[in-house]
Amino acid sequence: MVKKIGIPSNNVLHANPRFGTNYVDYMQKNYIDGVANAGALPIILPIGDTKLAEDYINTVDALLLAGGQDVSPEYFGEEPHLKLAEIDHGRDDFELALVREAIRQEKPIFGICHGLQVINVALGGTLYQDLPSQYAGMTVKHNQYPTKWYMPTHHLVWQGHSWLDGVVDETALVNSFHHQAVKDLAEGLTLDATSTDGVIEAFSDELRHLYAVQWHPEMLLMAHPETQKLFNAFVAKI
Repeated sequence: MVKKIGIPSNNVLHANPRFGTNYVDYMQKNYIDGVANAGALPIILPIGDTKLAEDYINTVDALLLAGGQDVSPEYFGEEPHLKLAEIDHGRDDFELALVREAIRQEKPIFGICHGLQVINVALGGTLYQDLPSQYAGMTVKHNQYPTKWYMPTHHLVWQGHSWLDGVVDETALVNSFHHQAVKDLAEGLTLDATSTDGVIEAFSDELRHLYAVQWHPEMLLMAHPETQKLFNAFVAKI
């Protein structure tokens, strides 16, 4: 039977020339391609009331959390930093509820960038709200703009054996588009990789079926097809 992977949507919060005030939920095609090419069925979960989390998780076999806005600091007990970027309370509430329900139902979760951060916060971890000003040891460019999204730019430092063994090459470069990052890793999570300046780039928890990376494998897919192995490895966990 084909495995169904729920992908919570993002939404357009502001009126814009393309859609005017016709606000839309959306998900980038590359996430869908990564899931579909791994032989699973992607199902987009539109942002909704947290009370829907149980029903949504009942309908899928696993959850994939995509990239996006900053996570609001209210969820980890801090006031907003002066350089906090755009947040979306509706999306945060919905995704945090989905994560907790998926853990309760023992269904696997794969977090990418913002998704990694949501998992960490859902489990009691904290974030750097503005990595450049709050992380004193930063020596790597973690927002590689204007370099193209599909071009990897920095290395990983592996912290031990993990589900990424044989999936991501030990000397691989990854891409980097994030403003926030994990500060305090939540209890029970295993650190799998950092950047060369120590920023957390991957963690997991095999007991709770949690897997997460800070880089954007979905963006690498077009120019680096070997990245598909990451999606394949997650689907194999379901």
